[in-house]
Amino acid sequence: MARLWPFKRRDAKVPGVGGGTVRTEASEAVEGATHVKVRVLLDQEDGWPDTESEGLWALPLISGDYRLENTPFFAFGMSNGDEVAVSSDADGVLWVSGVVWRRGRMTVRIITSDRDDSLEGILAEFAPLGVTGEGFQQFRLLSFDLGPESDVPAAKRLLAHGAASGRWEYEEADVSDAWLAL
Repeated sequence: MARLWPFKRRDAKVPGVGGGTVRTEASEAVEGATHVKVRVLLDQEDGWPDTESEGLWALPLISGDYRLENTPFFAFGMSNGDEVAVSSDADGVLWVSGVVWRRGRMTVRIITSDRDDSLEGILAEFAPLGVTGEGFQQFRLLSFDLGPESDVPAAKRLLAHGAASGRWEYEEADVSDAWLAL
């Protein structure tokens, strides 16, 4: 089967992001705060993805950090709900400089090979397993959000079955050691 795109196993790292200071507890949202976009510098490989950065919705926190409010399509090493440190450039763009608190969620992505396979239908297959996600139709890409409420072993089996049948390919963008041990 031809490769659908350059999904490769790689360390779940955040390109261009230093370690930063990691907090020992979560922070609360700023009262009345609205969502803002924070940007993540991407690690391009063989021209993929075809953009240098990804914008993620985030909520300002009283600590001065931001909580991610959606699941990344391209960034590695971070998931929905993680809290990140940012720095502002000369144009006022907020750039992620490190993950400072993890909410215990994971990000796994798939790209489908069957153009007749609807992204919504695939999401519906994973929904009973406590898996949510978002689709990016242009690339036939789904980004899954798995948390403590998710049936992780069943989700991983479904992912592996779909990959083995040639229905999709998947990558582990931000997963736990427990996931890797399954």
